[in-house]
Amino acid sequence: MPERIVIQAEILKDSFALVRVTKTAPYLQNSPTPVIASATIVISDDLGNTEILNYEGNGRYRGNTIVGNTSRIYTLSVDAEGKQYTAITTIPDAVPFVITGRNYVSEEEANGFHKEGYYPTIQSTLPPGDTYYLFKYYRNDTLYVPEGAQDNIFISDSKFIGTEIDGYETPYEYKAGEVARIDIYRITKEAFNFYNELSAQLNNDGGFFSTPPANTSTNFSNGAIGVFMGGGRATESLTIVP
Repeated sequence: MPERIVIQAEILKDSFALVRVTKTAPYLQNSPTPVIASATIVISDDLGNTEILNYEGNGRYRGNTIVGNTSRIYTLSVDAEGKQYTAITTIPDAVPFVITGRNYVSEEEANGFHKEGYYPTIQSTLPPGDTYYLFKYYRNDTLYVPEGAQDNIFISDSKFIGTEIDGYETPYEYKAGEVARIDIYRITKEAFNFYNELSAQLNNDGGFFSTPPANTSTNFSNGAIGVFMGGGRATESLTIVP
């Protein structure tokens, strides 16, 4: 299978654009993912503002002029290895939430779904209509990736969770003294579709009857893999106290 460009890009409300450009690696390759350090990346909005993103290393590019605004439409152009890839996104408003407490699961109560530890709970009222969400969980400011997990992608939409979240537990346990941080992104439908398909692929067990790896949906032109995500982010933290 020929190599393809992979573009992971986002612009959040009140933040600069962040982009990482890499290439797909051969299926059996164990070396690091090839990065592209020579791309020219331009972001613009529907008011005519434009900037070229700065290269930071490891395939990452960052803006420092255009700040994400829910009233604007953004276009990202990536010139890499002789081809141009473009995508368009908007930024939904963030949805505030609160951490209402934490549930404790003892060693005796632990099972296949709950390990021993503390599980923070959240509450939020969500806007009506079709809305889409990405959840990220951190332990002491480090993204939580449990040992042996295939991914840590948690997404949902209004069709599944409705307009109320009340008492929802984090999927990961925390220990006393740790800081649990929760980020909830309200994202576009295109980003939701991308993460939904990516999660399905990462959790493919690779067995004989499994669905073979396939390209995820994308809002980029010209055959690039990835997504340009606009999002509003709300974040809350809780220090775990017994």
